[in-house]
Amino acid sequence: MERFVVLDVETTGVAFSRGDRIIQLAYAVVENDKVINRYSTYINPERSIPAFIKSLTNISEEDVIDAPYFGDVAPKLLEDLSHSYFVAHNAEFDLGFINEALVDAGYSPFTGPMLDTVELARITFPTEESFRLSRLAESFNMDHENPHRADSDVEATTHLLSEIFRTFSELPLLTLQQLEKLSGKLKSDLGSLLLTWIQNKNLTADESHIDSFQGIALRHDQKVYVEDGLTGYDESMNIDDFLSSTLGNSEKMNTIIPAYETRQGQIEMITFIDDILSKDCVGLVEAGTGTGKTLAYLIPSAFYAKKTGEPVVVSTETIQLQEQIIKNEIPTLQKILPFQVNTALLKGRSHYLCLQKFENMLRNDPFDSYDRSLSKAQILIWLTKTVTGDVEELSLASGNSRFWQEVASDSSSCSSPSCPWFSRCFYQRAKKKSRHADIIITNHSLLFSDVMVDHQVIPSYSTLIIDEAHHLEETATKQFGDRLDYLTLIQLLNDAGGREKDDWLPDRLSQILDKNLLEQTSEIEEYAKLFRQEWNDLFLLLNQYVTKGTNGKNETGRLSKIIHNEETVWKNVEEAAKRCNQLFKTYLSRISSFVRELETFLETQKGNKGQIALEWLATMKSQLEHQYEMFHHLLLHQEEGSIYWLEVETKGPKQSISVQGCPIHVAEKLADAFFSKKERVILTSATLTVNNKFDYVMDRLGLKDFQVETKQVDSPFSWDDQVSFMVPDDMPLIQEVGEEAYIEAAAIQIYRIAQVTKGKMLVLFTSYDMLKRTYHQLKNMFDETFMLIAQGVQTKSRSKLTKNFQQFDQAILLGTSSFWEGVDIPGDDLSAIVMARLPFSPPNDPVFKARSDFLKEQGKSPFMQLALPQAILRFKQGFGRLIRRSTDRGIVVVLDRRIVTTKYGKLFTRSLPQVPMLEGPMSDLEEHIYQWFYDPSRNEEGNTEELTNNVVDS
Repeated sequence: MERFVVLDVETTGVAFSRGDRIIQLAYAVVENDKVINRYSTYINPERSIPAFIKSLTNISEEDVIDAPYFGDVAPKLLEDLSHSYFVAHNAEFDLGFINEALVDAGYSPFTGPMLDTVELARITFPTEESFRLSRLAESFNMDHENPHRADSDVEATTHLLSEIFRTFSELPLLTLQQLEKLSGKLKSDLGSLLLTWIQNKNLTADESHIDSFQGIALRHDQKVYVEDGLTGYDESMNIDDFLSSTLGNSEKMNTIIPAYETRQGQIEMITFIDDILSKDCVGLVEAGTGTGKTLAYLIPSAFYAKKTGEPVVVSTETIQLQEQIIKNEIPTLQKILPFQVNTALLKGRSHYLCLQKFENMLRNDPFDSYDRSLSKAQILIWLTKTVTGDVEELSLASGNSRFWQEVASDSSSCSSPSCPWFSRCFYQRAKKKSRHADIIITNHSLLFSDVMVDHQVIPSYSTLIIDEAHHLEETATKQFGDRLDYLTLIQLLNDAGGREKDDWLPDRLSQILDKNLLEQTSEIEEYAKLFRQEWNDLFLLLNQYVTKGTNGKNETGRLSKIIHNEETVWKNVEEAAKRCNQLFKTYLSRISSFVRELETFLETQKGNKGQIALEWLATMKSQLEHQYEMFHHLLLHQEEGSIYWLEVETKGPKQSISVQGCPIHVAEKLADAFFSKKERVILTSATLTVNNKFDYVMDRLGLKDFQVETKQVDSPFSWDDQVSFMVPDDMPLIQEVGEEAYIEAAAIQIYRIAQVTKGKMLVLFTSYDMLKRTYHQLKNMFDETFMLIAQGVQTKSRSKLTKNFQQFDQAILLGTSSFWEGVDIPGDDLSAIVMARLPFSPPNDPVFKARSDFLKEQGKSPFMQLALPQAILRFKQGFGRLIRRSTDRGIVVVLDRRIVTTKYGKLFTRSLPQVPMLEGPMSDLEEHIYQWFYDPSRNEEGNTEELTNNVVDS
């Protein structure tokens, strides 16, 4: 069958049963990859069209009033659908609606084959960030000028279907055969099409780029590094000549990078880092926004690595920043350097696919489902393209993090060359590449994981560049700590002896076991039941302990409580933990014994029927052992110098509790186990100083006893021309009026600012609780012309919230902790930042409280030495969200008047570039904001003359 009807409907809503009806129908008939017929019509829904649908589709009552009814067009639709595939983007919705409309009009529903281009696009283009039709149209340069109009959607979907079919037809034969085996689990009727592509596959087709092994097609392993003799580097090269001849030569740089501007701060930073690398000491560099700090440390790193033959490790805070360096900065570096540089990206094992596990999962998946089959199909096609095997490239089907954990590399994966996949292993490939690299890009978490496993991951290095260094203490604290929750272990127990499964091994394995092993499985299952009950009781007791009195909610809105061992209630928890400990050890012992005996037993069997289950059991045993180590440390063997606490989800089951622990201080550990092992270290960030001094960060990171040199590099931006900084003096102080009145006043001020700026505003909070309460106030104040987006209300995903914010002209985004930094919204999409409060850490945060108590015991001020410096660094980060480019322009409004009413408030303003601070009533500030955005050439007149203009010296 080579006939496809690509269809789309626009409707008044999502439920035919609740009275929603079709308002537009369009489709294209495709045969042999050509459109032979098009049809489009409005449909009279015999009801009104909701305002939201009118806005979304631009279809009005006038468009449909004289249009035909659905019953009038149904015969033609059914005729065109006859002997055809029904194709749509999100076909379940369109086909469901069409069939309900057909039945309602007295016709039989369509029962032919169906293809869903959302599902098929997920499979064929597994690395796409989004599978929305508009985003896919953009990716493939398709015309799609009117999204949410049926005719435009059909045109885009038709082109998309052609791209999907072309991709399938070009896949290696092995991949098509594997996909055909999975097709029965998919929603789309893809089986017969796959058979056609398999039959048409030219066996002489060039597949030289494909490596076929063990029934899986992979992209051929390419050489991962350039031989030193071929890089173009010679020892006579030096960085000073490069700066004068290339980077400092604007005319030459413009031929390499169009519109390049020489930045004096960047050259100063390069010179400083080059000097530090030659002195073998520690360097701290605060580089203002727009300095170009990434290239400023990559350039001297490249010269140093080539000169010495030793690698330089560059560490960033997040995986996203790693990706940004590899995708954006390294290509630029290669363009401007007179020699080639070998670079490698290195992440933790769990980021890489284990091919052995994936092969086993294809052969026998004990928990097969639609989502898992879809993910397998995505990975099969991805394997024909990827050279990294890194999950960050993939957009796996939603909710499939568990599946990835089961196929991801771990300590038992490809541990020796005896593994058949060893030479093709993505993790081993990444390690091999890093061994030949001049510059290794990694992240802070892996840095400390590497320390904890005695440097088995990152190749030996003496030179380290730490970007986003203001996060280093926080990341070290997390990495040197532990976290235990109820659900992780329960899921492992359910997988092992599931409540809803007849047995805890794949059926075919239980059929070949001998009597002794079968008896052991029964015993293990009994222990699992007993252990699950004790685990449940333990977490109920933990819940009781929390509810006896908490430290309050933290930044994320969870209740927390610090554990005090001497409390009577805690003694009950300890007794329950001891009972769990005994069962846990016995359970682990039985599992370990069973795995050993099963391994011996299978050696006597022909074939590999039980091998997959054995590997699965070995992985599960390893995960159980890890859970036991955390359990024992957190509940039975707590260490001095660490803080332990509980966190509970306020809306979850009673067992929704996590037990956490971490060292109170990491400075000494960082000094002894980390910095003392390196010969030269550069730490850089846009925010490292407090009151223009590096003392705070040096103290927190244990650098006081090291030879340290420091440098501040000013931002090249014209801050006084690009930013207007304001504080309304008619905002109440929260300690005087209470939180409820403060939130009401803040909501009113946000509303007034938004009316002038037309949205495009990021509002920063220090707690989810205040954010949500302000959101509900604002929701009642704004009309439909403003899009109100709130973290934790629509979604917690920062990237999704940011994308939604950028899609609307008049949007207001409310964000908390994670939005104070790391968010890049350049240009006109963001023109105003409002800080609801100065970003002090919540006093009830367990780690913050423990550190504060320690300072008190030493007779020091927790406020001046901990709370205030932390808040200033975060304030600088929040302020920096506004200006990301030299052409950006906007306002920052701080609603918290403590910035002007307290002595310490001056330390916040002094931490900023030289920006005038205007203070006055909001009515005057509104006028100033209007002039700032819409008539910047005018002198300030009228009410704005009354504003207090405080120019703060940097």
